[in-house]
Amino acid sequence: MTQRSVLIAGDFRCEQAVKRKRPDAKIVGVLKDLALVEYVSSEMILDEVVIDPGVTPRGETLEEWVSRFKKAFPHVAVTVLGESTGRAKAQVAPANVITSQTVVIWSPKGGVGKSFISANLACAAAMATQGQAALIDLDVYSGDIATYLDLSDGPTIIEMLPELPRLRPDGLERYAQLYGPSRLNVICSPRRPELSTLVGVDHVKQLLSLATRRWGLLYIDTAPDITSDLLGEAIDAASAIVLVVTQDVCALKQGKTALEILRKLGIPDNSVHVVLNRCSKDSPLPEHKVEEYLEKRLASAVPDDRKAVERSVFQGKPVVLYPKTEIAASIWKLLSQVSPGLPLPDVDKRQHKTRRFKLW
Repeated sequence: MTQRSVLIAGDFRCEQAVKRKRPDAKIVGVLKDLALVEYVSSEMILDEVVIDPGVTPRGETLEEWVSRFKKAFPHVAVTVLGESTGRAKAQVAPANVITSQTVVIWSPKGGVGKSFISANLACAAAMATQGQAALIDLDVYSGDIATYLDLSDGPTIIEMLPELPRLRPDGLERYAQLYGPSRLNVICSPRRPELSTLVGVDHVKQLLSLATRRWGLLYIDTAPDITSDLLGEAIDAASAIVLVVTQDVCALKQGKTALEILRKLGIPDNSVHVVLNRCSKDSPLPEHKVEEYLEKRLASAVPDDRKAVERSVFQGKPVVLYPKTEIAASIWKLLSQVSPGLPLPDVDKRQHKTRRFKLW
């Protein structure tokens, strides 16, 4: 799990102010030149740049520089202190608002709807951030993301591999397919399973490094195989993990084992979010029984609405594009737990209905 990386444009007083407000932040540098800040941002993985207003750019106003920087590095949050750090209290952005995050969606058991959750969760995040989210299908042997989003004809991760060592973050756009309805950026798995052996750990490490610099929110769909080195690399890079289970006894047993493994790996419990997929009111294992067995609260319970799911897969349209449904509301609830601070549609908790974003 990674710390929040912060680059400071200012002096030692600015650094001290940030340390007081963000004791857990990893300060990667303190610079006095905004041109150097741009260069470092292109070479390192950053979560935030904090600027003392006393540091001024050459040939433009600070407001103009910040606007240009945000367009070039949309995944990096920018905080300008209220006044000069020597005289004023620093106005650091709230730590609970997500601006950069890597989310791994995983289940040790196949057939639980993990890729369905991945596609819908990432799609919702893209809608909430106006396209500043990406989904990578790391189930390289049998990935289904392209099917869920009807993206079967475009480039895949395979076409990217020869260029990875020379690729810059913005170069990923040549290999990412844009899912139009939500503006989600998608890097698909190989079209044929025999090509999966071409994707190695070093490739994944390079890809995730580039993707976290290019997009603010990164969602990774993974294979069930707990021994996979690719899964291990993804979990190492993750700031949050979504564990998918169902009311099936075998799925719950493997889910509990997965929680124990994640704890042994030192992953904080509050970084792991359990979603109960295909939740049926007729099951002998209702939600509260699932929580008791797993010894963990559920982030969300996605109802068992087979007709909605079948329509979604057949049309290549995630259920979150149909907002006035209970199943869509459950995905938005999951997003609010996993990526807090994003703008979400209003949810009527009594009727489980959502109202459209104004930006739709």
